[in-house]
Amino acid sequence: MSRNNITLKELAKKLSVSVSTISKALNDSHEISDATKKRIKIVAKQHNYQPNKIALNLKFGKTNTISVVIPSIQNYFFSQVLIGIENVIAKSPYNIIVSITSESFKKETQIVKTLSNGVVDGFIIAVAEETQTTQKFHHFESALANNKPVVMFDRVVKSIDCDKVVVDDFESVFNATKHLINTGKKSIALVSTIPNLSVGKSRTNGYSKALIDASFTPLIIENSKNTIKDTVEKLFLTKSIDAIIAIDEESSLAALKIAKKRNLQIPKQLTIIGYASKKMAENLCPELTTIYQHGFLIGQSCAKMLLERLKNKHKPIHKKIINSTLNIRETCL
Repeated sequence: MSRNNITLKELAKKLSVSVSTISKALNDSHEISDATKKRIKIVAKQHNYQPNKIALNLKFGKTNTISVVIPSIQNYFFSQVLIGIENVIAKSPYNIIVSITSESFKKETQIVKTLSNGVVDGFIIAVAEETQTTQKFHHFESALANNKPVVMFDRVVKSIDCDKVVVDDFESVFNATKHLINTGKKSIALVSTIPNLSVGKSRTNGYSKALIDASFTPLIIENSKNTIKDTVEKLFLTKSIDAIIAIDEESSLAALKIAKKRNLQIPKQLTIIGYASKKMAENLCPELTTIYQHGFLIGQSCAKMLLERLKNKHKPIHKKIINSTLNIRETCL
């Protein structure tokens, strides 16, 4: 007995019936007699017939698959978002395709263009850094025009009319900066390796607003991931500061490393608030005070929002804001 896969046409020829009859029988259509259904199912099983699910889904205008497009899987925040998405999608009829852009505009464009062409029903996307820098968003517009819903999260594009799940980046850093001011800090620097990202700009604006409201002068230090440590070291040589807000993981680690290298007493001489995973923050010495973004909850919210959009594509566009939490640890009084 053959165990090789057989096509629908080959199966129909072997049974001397039409392709339509085979399809209806395998789907228990009332149009086919029980005896014929039984005979077809037995032969189909003998020849290991497997329906082409993609072809069947395309026939009915849906694939029951969604695409999650993220800049990196190494970033703890994105991995937590992905786990949150999977937590919701696993309970639905949908499957997930995960694509990594590596912050590339070209790669992101190719991914969205390819998957929009009948491969997925919708997208959950955090926009690549290069895309935000170039300000070219035609691939998102094309996907939406092709009736593929898009949910953007964290890194979003204001001009794209789609559902969004965002973090309160401005407010969270504004409040963290106010906390430092209220605890007596007078010279507070912001360190960043993400000045081109929408989230980086929002966090920097929140910091600046808090300082200006308190009649202090903002001190913003920006550089690439590869050179931020040198930049922070120069900061200590040229400025007398008593607090740092680092608005991304690379900046947070650089600030802590250089402060320890200079034998500064933390938090007595220097207070640090940064961004890092809970596990990383608690395993640093001293433990890092962080602004926690609740990535798992963001992922769940994105998945629920896209599933709702797929059920009703005409509902009003929605924007959901997830509030961050300031987790006080040893680097902050």
